[in-house]
Amino acid sequence: MIRRLPEHLVRAIAAGEVITRPEDVVKELLENALDAGAGRIEVEVRAGGIEGVRVADDGVGIPKDELPLALERHATSKLTDLERIATLGFRGEGLYALRHAARVRITSRPKDQLGGATVVAEGEGIERFFHPAPAGTEVEVTRLFARLPARRAALEGPAAEGRRVLQRFFRYLLHHPAVRYKLLWDGEERLVFGGGGFLPAVRAVWGEVVASRLLPLDHREGAYALTGLLSRPELARSRRDRLLLAVNGRPVEWPEELLSALVRAYRELLPTGQYPLGVLNLTLPPEEVLVNTDPRKDRVRLLRPEAAVAFFERAVAGLLAAHPLAPALPGLRPPAGGAEGPRGRFPRLRWLGTFRRLYLLAEAEEGLFVVDQHAAHERVIYEELLERYRSEPPVELPQPLVLALAPGRMAEFLARREELAGEGFDLEPFGDRHLRVRRVPAVLMLAPERLPEHLRALLAGASLERAVRSILGRLACLPAIKAGHRLGAASAQALLDALAACRTPWVCPHGRPTALVLSEVELARRFGRRSARQQVARPAGEVGEGADPAVAEGDQLAAEEAGVGGVELEEEGAPGAQGGERPAR
Repeated sequence: MIRRLPEHLVRAIAAGEVITRPEDVVKELLENALDAGAGRIEVEVRAGGIEGVRVADDGVGIPKDELPLALERHATSKLTDLERIATLGFRGEGLYALRHAARVRITSRPKDQLGGATVVAEGEGIERFFHPAPAGTEVEVTRLFARLPARRAALEGPAAEGRRVLQRFFRYLLHHPAVRYKLLWDGEERLVFGGGGFLPAVRAVWGEVVASRLLPLDHREGAYALTGLLSRPELARSRRDRLLLAVNGRPVEWPEELLSALVRAYRELLPTGQYPLGVLNLTLPPEEVLVNTDPRKDRVRLLRPEAAVAFFERAVAGLLAAHPLAPALPGLRPPAGGAEGPRGRFPRLRWLGTFRRLYLLAEAEEGLFVVDQHAAHERVIYEELLERYRSEPPVELPQPLVLALAPGRMAEFLARREELAGEGFDLEPFGDRHLRVRRVPAVLMLAPERLPEHLRALLAGASLERAVRSILGRLACLPAIKAGHRLGAASAQALLDALAACRTPWVCPHGRPTALVLSEVELARRFGRRSARQQVARPAGEVGEGADPAVAEGDQLAAEEAGVGGVELEEEGAPGAQGGERPAR
C-alpha cells in the first residue's frame, strides 16, 4: 500500500540529501557568504568539521524580521528566475537541511539596521534573541547528525573529513581570490589570505614552485569571459585534481565538452593522458547554463555547448600562442649587479652554444667548458633551497599529520627530538607507533605529498644534517631543467652566471660533476698546433727547434682567430625542435 511518509522522515531525508558530511556544511555557508557580497570571510573548523563549523562574513546581512524565515524550506532571497540563475545558492534548502541535521546558530545584522538578532534552531525548535552585533552574518553549526546516529556513524574520522573540508575551502578561495579569508583549525590560525588575485591565491594554496610556472589568462568576447591561470606544458600530471573550473563563479566538475577543448588546445604540447594545472573561471550568459541538475550543485549543463566550446578553445589556444613555452627555470637568478664573485675558483663563463640539448658549451680564460644543464640547475636550486631552509621560519601544517613509524623507530625519534625541534620540526608521540607533526621547515612544503617520506628519512639517517641535505637534493631535482629542453641564449647565460655564484659549483647535490673543461693547451696539442697564449709568448715568426714551419704558420692563424666562437646556436623555438616529447633526466 502506497502511503505518504511522515513529515519527520521527509525532513530527515532532505537533510541527508543536501548535507552528507562536514564538507557540505562548509560549502553551503561559503556560498551564502559569497552571495551576500562578502569582502572578508572567516572559517573555523573543529575536529574536521564533525564537532563544529563557523563561518562569519561582512556581507549584506539578514534583517531581524526575516531571520527565522531563512531556516524554512525553499525560503530564499536569491531565486527570481530558474532559467537565469546568477547566484551560488538558489534552492533555499541549505539552512533548512542544516537545522534538521545539526544545531544551527545564526547572528546577523544589515549595515543599516540598529542592533542585530540571533536565531538558534535544532529540529523543530527555534529561539530568537535581539542584541548588538557587527554588520554581516555569522553561522555556527554544531552537533552534526547527533539526532541521526546512522549518518553520524557513516562519517570518517576528523583527519579524513578535515581533508575534504580543506579541499572545498581552497576551491572557493582559488575561484574567488578577491575576498580576504582567514582559516582557524581546532582553535589555531592556519591561513590568512589578504585577497588580490589568482596568482597570490595559488601561491597560498599550491606554493611558489607551481605558481611560477603558470600563465595568466584573461580572454573576453562579449558576454563570454575566461580568466585564471594555466600551466606551461612542462608542468603536467595524469590526475586532474589541480585542474579546477568554475562556471559563473560556481566550482563545478568539468563538462566533457570543455575538457575535450582544453586537451585539443594542448594536443601538441602534452602526451596523451597528461593534463595541465590551473584555475579557470568561465563566465557565460546565465540562460546558457543549466545549474539545477543535481542536489550537490557540482555539475552544470551547457545549453549552447558549441558556442561555449569554440570560445573556450580560442581562449586557451590564444594563451599558448602568446607566450614562449620554453621551460621556466625556477629559482634561477644571475647575481645582482655582478657583486657575487666566483666561488671555489669557478670562472665566469660565456655561453657559445648547446650540444644535444643537454650540454652547454662555454668559454673562459681556462679553456672550453662543457656544462651539464640539469646538474648545474640542480646545484643552483639546491643552494637556494638550503638558504631558505636556514632562513625561513617553519610553517604550521594546515592540519596535523599523523606519521606511522616502523617498529623500533620511536626510540630513534625520542633520541633526536630536541635536535629536530631546533631545526623547526614540531613532532610529538601519538600513541606507541605514531608521531603527530604540527610544524615543519617551510621549504619542505614545496612537495607536501612527500612529507611522510622525508620525515622518515630524517629519523632513519645517521646524521640529521646529511639527511636534510639529501632531502633538499631530491627537492632540487624535481624542477631542475631536464635533458632535451632547449635553452635560448639568455636562459643559458643566466644559468652559467648562477652556477658561478654557487658555493659549491663543481658538483650537483648528488655528487655528479656539473662541468668539464678542455684547456686551450690541450686543444692545440691535439691539433698539432700551439695555443694562442703560447704564440703570444713567442716572437712572431720564430720556429722552435724541431717544429714544423706549417704548424708555426697555423699558430699565427690561431692567434688571429682567438675568441671567435664557431658553434651554431640553438634558440628557443628554432626549426627542428621536437614537440610533444617528455624530457629525460
